Amino acid sequence: MEETKRIIIFHINEFGGHSKAAQNLKEAFFYKKPNLDVVNLNGLGYFYPRGEKVVDFIYSITIKHVPRLWGKAYDRKKVLKTLTPYRKLVNRFAFGKLDDFIKTNNPKCIVATQAFPCGLVADFKQRSGLKVPLVGIVTDYYPHRFWVHPCVDIYVVACKEAKEVLVREGVDEKKIKILGIPISVKFLTTYPKKQIIAKLGFIEGMNSILIMGGGLGLGPIKIVAQQLDELDFEFQIIVVCGKNKKLYESMIKIEKDFKKPIFIFGYTESIHKIMDFADIIITKGGGITISEALAKGLSMIITKPIPGQEERNVKHLLKNNAIIKADSANEIVRHVYNLFNDKKEMYSLRENAKNISLIDSSLRIVDLILGLIS
Repeated sequence: MEETKRIIIFHINEFGGHSKAAQNLKEAFFYKKPNLDVVNLNGLGYFYPRGEKVVDFIYSITIKHVPRLWGKAYDRKKVLKTLTPYRKLVNRFAFGKLDDFIKTNNPKCIVATQAFPCGLVADFKQRSGLKVPLVGIVTDYYPHRFWVHPCVDIYVVACKEAKEVLVREGVDEKKIKILGIPISVKFLTTYPKKQIIAKLGFIEGMNSILIMGGGLGLGPIKIVAQQLDELDFEFQIIVVCGKNKKLYESMIKIEKDFKKPIFIFGYTESIHKIMDFADIIITKGGGITISEALAKGLSMIITKPIPGQEERNVKHLLKNNAIIKADSANEIVRHVYNLFNDKKEMYSLRENAKNISLIDSSLRIVDLILGLIS
């Protein structure tokens, strides 16, 4: 009887892009090899349950109230140099628990969709001599320096520019594979609009705008929806609030005030179908959401990207003429008006998006890992 092979996928946070990437990979493994045993684990929550709450609190407060501070500290050599000794010390506190976890689970491969658990396992490999391959999956279009470690066996990145960043930091280019950011295998299927209307109740024959802010529902979603409602031509508005319950409840309260048809969702497993239906998406700059929108060839308007990683994502997409960046709700409204009145520009954005998308990214990554453990 063939031995059941186990793969561990470490992420952090239960609802962010790193967690969604891990979920997408697990789904893709099941799609390709149903008999594989794939375990997803919140590395920060498992090894530092108390520390996770503190880290999440500090990060959320910083991003919401002083995002520029995060941007100034993000990926700075000086910050890396200062924090590295502390990071290594903190990692050592988890070595005993990690050793027990590996002995109990006997994984054939360890995957990390975020730099912290990747660095933890890499430090442990360096100290213990562990031979299990470690694969780092970068879920933004540019990797930061905390990813770099000699004991990471393979890096998966989204584009050649990301590969060049790692090579400049001393990573052997043979270790780096350009396979994309892992999105759900659901995005491989295109759904007819009539089928989506039947399921979700949208209006047939009317243009549609999707407004969302990733799984956490971040960004000026409510303000954008209200200002779009003032435009003097017909379209329907689709708002996806993600895990942001406060935003969802607020949108439901004002739903009756909208002149245009509006459809409001919380967290939904139908985002691939909603993206099939929409003409334009207005969102922030998260790697997963962007990659999903690229796969569906959506005309994309990006606003209020988080300084640091999301600003770099936006820079990459602007370079490829795949998005429009808008810094205010007024700008967004103007761009929406222009796109609906200039089908050529809308078509151009769609084509440029499709040209740089890797719609089967998760399956490519799974094939790579299956090759490592075969």
